[in-house]
Amino acid sequence: MPDQEPSFVRYFAALPDPRVNRTKKHALSDILGVTLCAVICGADSFEEIERFGDARVDWLKRYFALPNGIPSHDTFNRVLAALDRKVFAACFGRWMADLNTVAGLKAIAIDGKACRAAEGDTFSGCLHLVSAWATENGLILGQEAVTDGGHEITTIPVLLKALDLKGAVVTIDAAGCQKAIVEQIRAQGGDYLVAVKGNQQSLHRACIAALAKAGESEFAGCDMSASVEDGHGRHEERYVTVIRDPSGLPGGWTGVVAVR
Repeated sequence: MPDQEPSFVRYFAALPDPRVNRTKKHALSDILGVTLCAVICGADSFEEIERFGDARVDWLKRYFALPNGIPSHDTFNRVLAALDRKVFAACFGRWMADLNTVAGLKAIAIDGKACRAAEGDTFSGCLHLVSAWATENGLILGQEAVTDGGHEITTIPVLLKALDLKGAVVTIDAAGCQKAIVEQIRAQGGDYLVAVKGNQQSLHRACIAALAKAGESEFAGCDMSASVEDGHGRHEERYVTVIRDPSGLPGGWTGVVAVR
């Protein structure tokens, strides 16, 4: 028997056991636990998960019952395929939220990636995943697939809902620069940093105007940082400034306190 129940098990208690393996030789918590450990160690196929389990079975038995040893790769495949994806994502999100508190995670990046090899009825023409990434610790906190006929804009709120954003700074590219999304982040206790481009024309123009106005006074009273790099025959100077409490921004953007 294991020394103690793995701490993550209670977070997945809401998952219904699919019992696709009718012999009931393996506990769902054992299957999830071995999978988790294998993926953390770089396994990216069901065969590799099984091989990892066989190679580390003595160590794994310290934490998982495994009364019948390591499940076969087919069992890993069938059980994981049968799980309710949305319920699993919600359970995983709760677990990651508590890890955030323990590890002190602060920056969360929301980003979408197109899987070009997998066709799909999405705005990108293929399977499109939106992920929440803890940048300082290299952890994926949650992931949501864009639904058929859908777009990142409709998927980001679903992903955010599964996360605990209290005390976090959420960064999103221009696709997620939407009034409803930033309002949701603030409502869930987080702060945000969003890129502003031409998809929000009035906001984009107002930000440019705020920067131009501050430039007239040579950015007096504005925080500024600079970096200088020389290499490969190039000389690069970068300057970043923060304009606090900018005037002239259109209404409806909840909690805006600065433009940079």
